[in-house]
Amino acid sequence: MGLICAKDKTNKIVIIQNPKHINETTPHAPPKIINTYKYVGEEFQQEIEKNDLAYSQKQSKWNQYYQKENEHINETYLALQQQINEDDQYKELKINSRKHFSQKNLESLVQELGGPLKLTNKDIIYTYLLKETNKEDFQNILMDGAISKYRWNFWMAQVYRNRDYDPHLYQKLKNQTISQKVQNDITKDINRTFSSHDHFKDSNLGQQQLFSILKALSIQNEDIGYVQGMNYIVGFSLIVSGGKEEEVFWLIHFINTNHLFLWWEIFRVHFKYTKALCQVFLQNFNENLPGLFQHFQEEGINDQQYIWQWILTQFLYTFPIDSVIFFWDFILATNIFSIIKISIAFLKEFGYDLIEKDFGQISEFLTGVIKDQLQFDVSKIINDAKQIVIVMTDDQKTFFQNYQPQLST
Repeated sequence: MGLICAKDKTNKIVIIQNPKHINETTPHAPPKIINTYKYVGEEFQQEIEKNDLAYSQKQSKWNQYYQKENEHINETYLALQQQINEDDQYKELKINSRKHFSQKNLESLVQELGGPLKLTNKDIIYTYLLKETNKEDFQNILMDGAISKYRWNFWMAQVYRNRDYDPHLYQKLKNQTISQKVQNDITKDINRTFSSHDHFKDSNLGQQQLFSILKALSIQNEDIGYVQGMNYIVGFSLIVSGGKEEEVFWLIHFINTNHLFLWWEIFRVHFKYTKALCQVFLQNFNENLPGLFQHFQEEGINDQQYIWQWILTQFLYTFPIDSVIFFWDFILATNIFSIIKISIAFLKEFGYDLIEKDFGQISEFLTGVIKDQLQFDVSKIINDAKQIVIVMTDDQKTFFQNYQPQLST
C-alpha cells in the first residue's frame, strides 16, 4: 500500500494509505487534445469543446445566461450614450430597464467611464455592460469556465477600463524604436514560442503580431522592459483571440494595471512581487498539504522548479494550453491569488503519487509529464481550487494591499 491525500480532523490535507498510480487517467478526464495546434480563436476553443463531455450542458447554461441578461443591454447602451452625450450632470435618465440599471447605478457607471465609450467593438461593450448589470453572476459563470462563443469578449470586458483606453496608442507604440538588446531578446524568444502551433511557424503573421505586441509593451513598461515568459502570455492570448493583435495588447495592458492582477509586476527586476507570491504559496502549500510539502523539502525540490514557472508564465510553460484556458477563466474571474489556489488543487490531485517519488522523478513530473503525458479533469481542479482559502500573515496582507509598482533600479 502507498499513500494518498485526505483531510485529517483539523481539515488539513495529509497523506494516508491507498494510492492510484500516475499512469492512470483521472476519472472523467477528457481524452488528449491533438488538434489545438492547428487553430486559433473560436476554432481552437471548439477543438477543446469536442472533448468536453459536459459541453452541451455548459453551452445551454451560457446561452441562457447571456440571452436573459442581454435582454435590455441594447436599451441600456443607447441610454448610456444619451446620458454621456447630453453632459447634463446626470439629470433624469430616459430608460425603462430599471430592473437592470437603476438611475443611481447608471450615473455611477457614467462616472466610472469618464466620458464617451471609446471602444468601437460593440460585442465587448455589450459584454462590459452585462458585467456591470450583475458583477457577481458575471464572475461566477466565468469562473466555472467559458465557452468559445463568449470567452474572449468576457475576458476583455472583465478588465476593460474606458478611462485608460486610447484607440491610437498601440499604433504609436508600434512605430517607436526599441534598443537592439530588447529587440534581440524578443526575436530570440519568438522563435521558441508555441513553435509547434501553425499560427507561429516560421516568420508568419503570428510571429509578427507577437513581436509587435511585446515591443509595444516593453516601450509602455520601459522600467520593466521585456522578460522571458511574457512571450507565452501574449502568444496564448493571440491564439485564444484569433489573432486580434490590438485587442491582445489592450487585454494585457488592462490586466497589468489592474490591482487584482498586476501580471507584469511579476517580471520586475529583483522579482519582489513574485517572491511575495511564492511565499504565500509555500505557506498555503504547507497549510493544505503538509505531508507533500515536507516530502518536497526532504527531496530538495526548489520552488523555482515549479511554482516560479507557473507564476511567470501563467501555467503556459508547464501545462497543456487546452487546460490553461480554463485556468485563465478562473484567474480572470477572481484575482492573481487564484494561481496559488489552482497550484495547490493540482498538487492535491496528484499528491498520492508525488509522495512516493524521489527528486529525479518529481522533477521529471514537473518539467515534462504534466504537459506531454498527464491527463486530468480540469473542472475538478477548478472546483477544488474554489474551496481553498488563501491564508496570509498580517505583513503579507499589508504588502499586497499597499503594493504600488516601483520604478526598476
